[in-house]
Amino acid sequence: MKIKNMPLLCLLSFLSILFLCFKPTTTVKAAPMTDADVAEQYQHKENTELIISYVLEEKKELILKTDVKDMLDINALKEELGESNVTVDNEKLETTVTLNKPNTNSFKLFVNNKKPFQLSVLKSNGENIFDYELNQPEKYSGETPEVDDAADDANEAGWTFAEHLRVSEGPIKEYSDGTSTRPYLYFGDYNYAIRRASVSDSYEPSGKSRVNSLTAAGSAVLYAEKGSRILDGPTAPGNHIFTDHYGDNQKGDYDSPDIINMGLSPLGIEDRPNGSPRTFISNDLFNYVVSSDGVGVPGTSGPNKLGQSYSMLDTPKFYYRTNPQTGLEEQKMVFKQKAYFVDKKHRPNPEITTTIKLSFNKMGRVVTNIKFKNTGKELFKNFIGFSNHDLSLNEDNKEVTDAKGRRIGNYLKLRTLGNGRGMYMQSEDSRVRTSYFTNQTNGPDAWAARSSSSSYMATKGYSYNPGLIGVVALRERYYPWKIGKPKDSGFPLYTPTKYHNKKTKHFTSPYVPKHLFNAFNDQYDAGDSNRTDAAGGRLGAAEDESTWDAGLTMRTAPQDLSVGKTVEMEYTSQIDVRGKTFSPVIQLDLNGTDDNPQILPISQNELPLTGMWYDFDSTDVTMYYSVDSEDPEDFKVLFDAKQSAKEATVGTHHEIRNQKIPLNEFKENKHKLRFYMKDKEGNISNIKEHVIKFKKPATVEPQISVVSPGSSKKEPYNPMMHKMTLEGYWNDKDSKQIKSISYIIDDGEEKILSEDLDNPQLGESNPWKIEDLDIKNCNDFDVHTLEMRIVDTEDHIGNDFFYFRHVAGSLILTAPEKIDFGTISVSPTTESMAEPKIDEGNVILDDYREKDSNPIAISLSMSKFYQEEEDNHNDQNNGDDSGSTGDPDRRSDEPDRKYLLHDVYWKNKKVNSWNIIIGKSTGKTGDEWEYTTDFTKRILKNLKIGFRTGTTGSPNGNYVSHWTWQTVDSIK
Repeated sequence: MKIKNMPLLCLLSFLSILFLCFKPTTTVKAAPMTDADVAEQYQHKENTELIISYVLEEKKELILKTDVKDMLDINALKEELGESNVTVDNEKLETTVTLNKPNTNSFKLFVNNKKPFQLSVLKSNGENIFDYELNQPEKYSGETPEVDDAADDANEAGWTFAEHLRVSEGPIKEYSDGTSTRPYLYFGDYNYAIRRASVSDSYEPSGKSRVNSLTAAGSAVLYAEKGSRILDGPTAPGNHIFTDHYGDNQKGDYDSPDIINMGLSPLGIEDRPNGSPRTFISNDLFNYVVSSDGVGVPGTSGPNKLGQSYSMLDTPKFYYRTNPQTGLEEQKMVFKQKAYFVDKKHRPNPEITTTIKLSFNKMGRVVTNIKFKNTGKELFKNFIGFSNHDLSLNEDNKEVTDAKGRRIGNYLKLRTLGNGRGMYMQSEDSRVRTSYFTNQTNGPDAWAARSSSSSYMATKGYSYNPGLIGVVALRERYYPWKIGKPKDSGFPLYTPTKYHNKKTKHFTSPYVPKHLFNAFNDQYDAGDSNRTDAAGGRLGAAEDESTWDAGLTMRTAPQDLSVGKTVEMEYTSQIDVRGKTFSPVIQLDLNGTDDNPQILPISQNELPLTGMWYDFDSTDVTMYYSVDSEDPEDFKVLFDAKQSAKEATVGTHHEIRNQKIPLNEFKENKHKLRFYMKDKEGNISNIKEHVIKFKKPATVEPQISVVSPGSSKKEPYNPMMHKMTLEGYWNDKDSKQIKSISYIIDDGEEKILSEDLDNPQLGESNPWKIEDLDIKNCNDFDVHTLEMRIVDTEDHIGNDFFYFRHVAGSLILTAPEKIDFGTISVSPTTESMAEPKIDEGNVILDDYREKDSNPIAISLSMSKFYQEEEDNHNDQNNGDDSGSTGDPDRRSDEPDRKYLLHDVYWKNKKVNSWNIIIGKSTGKTGDEWEYTTDFTKRILKNLKIGFRTGTTGSPNGNYVSHWTWQTVDSIK
């Protein structure tokens, strides 16, 4: 039966096909498209360049409209499009452009880069396509940084905005053989930071990238030989600078053929060893622009890709301050990114603000804290932040070498610090080592010691092209998901591939062995972060496997980042230089701080201690500890340890196991433990501190505890501004509801924080938080008491006390980065008088000194007004200006520069250009902690400058002067 029915079935199918083929069709005609966008943007000193892309399927016209006149460079527009294609309507502030060039879909538009204004692009019929605001005042600054919550705001006071980079110095470490070391921190390349290069010059293009990678968190160690003085700085005889990133203080290798040819093709100027070009902070924002073809491998972009909003919206903002806890200078860099320059309907356009902070901890290590905040208007789906490092050990402007001059600071085996602590890399002669500790409270979700990428690359993560029928599909992965490559072709020929150098046993940069990824398989891959074996094991490959261009990549956990929320990533780093003697180094797996202590149950009697230590010269060491005391007499021996001379030579890491600190005597509140190691020669490690706090047990009476910030009657918390944030926990053993949580400052009014709170799990701890607590009424040096109070429904009361006091500090003088004297005409015979104009910022003296301190005078010194020149970035020396007199007029590179003659007038009297006293504070006669004097009005009122040219005249252009503001102690 089935066989007989087959012809009928086939016939019916054939008829159906015919019916479908000859069925009448309906055609829908799409409306002609008219659209435009800001495709690229470039900041120049004189203007901003926009690349406007467009699709015009109907009328070949667009209208450019501004809300402020004279914002567009009409002459440049006419030169590009043709004079007849540009029509200006000055009354409407509109410019109509005709775009009829064949095979062209974009044009350049040069706009004003000084005044805030809005650019609107309209269709020829007046319908709006988009609005774009330019030169808007920054929404983030040193006083109100873009951080996650008020806790950060309260701790982020005192930052000074700066246009010029700088090197911040850490604590000096002296050794028994007369040598000494000092850590440095900075952004980008050490050579640019030490010479105080400007942020804007670092941001300038260099090939496909930028001159200096401003998101590169840099650190160095100054090493002073015996007989030399570390205080004499990096250029003194016998002093040496060591760095640990490729292109950081490595310009001496700029023309090295070995480095130029370490990739598949010769390196361009953007990848040469200058400006830390391959170390940077990034994220997966680019995936919103070009979506990856794979799941879990989103597209990424480096921040130095030119002209794109997803790399950087604008020049980063740089700040520095003195850390109130350590007394050492710290720095931060802030930059914004956005998927597209222009917001459009139905097009997701998330925005991220990244803050990178570099600090020294009390052990002298550099702490890098990275915060990614959603500062846009919409949810950022599947956000991942990355910290990317291209590692190289460098000394005095070149990669470290052995006695024969062979490079031994890169293509090294990357090794674990043990027990998930991080990784380290050391030179082949064991003279220099760099370590990255990732087991922080806010450490990366994953990290991989692999290779690196370029900071100007934007890739889609995973690309898949199915190809034509019968053609093999094309698949490619890109950093950080890039897959490793084989050494050879395999059986039977085993011919070498271009990805591996058989002679050197090196993989071509940036490739890694076939079984690895550069750096992760996908966004859930843990990389090396789950390695729990002892320190010293090689990461990523067997001990005899070939090496690759050394790098390190860290990432945050993939997560949806809602508006206003922040994800944080932190690590610490340390560079060791082995001298004839060396102090022990300890790393303990304890991270409790005053503001974030380790919480312990009241029943715990011992504190387990794990970690590791190493020493490059001694064979015998002893570990000491104390509780709540810095007195050397109170330190007790915890354990003794030994190592062989061979282990000492290479600085072998040794695990600390099975050690416990007795806690029976310490059951109340908070305690600070201190640890150090001493070798038999008497060299002492840096002191490690760890703070613990015992949790109050739940009782029938409610319990409340202030955990952060750290505080006690003996050591009150020192707030750095007129607000602070407190947080902690509360619990109750039997009440299902809490009537209220409140606080009282001194004898003031009780203020309710929360009412009618549910207690969902009896006896369990619940968090509480007071954000942005106003303490302006405590502007003095007294100890103040804040009582936290909790009341349950049975009217049982619990409380805890928090103590704070402002501490006498120093003076903080802030001045505008730019003071404008406008446009003037000058002659050699007649002075052209000009008055200053300050658009942003004030000259303010904040006085935090103790009562009865002397009045303070403010002096101003100004150099000549030199003609501003373009920087060609072709430095012929190491850029160090540590020996400079500080007087720009006396620098050897100034004589040939054009300048204006000027006379300074103060209150209509001619005065010298140096040390002009512009005012004096009244001194601190009262009890105020913060006393502010604003000198801005008197400067604008009293300062005038008369300009004239030399006898040969002066060319047109911008003329700039370096001004130095100083505080001068004044006698009452």
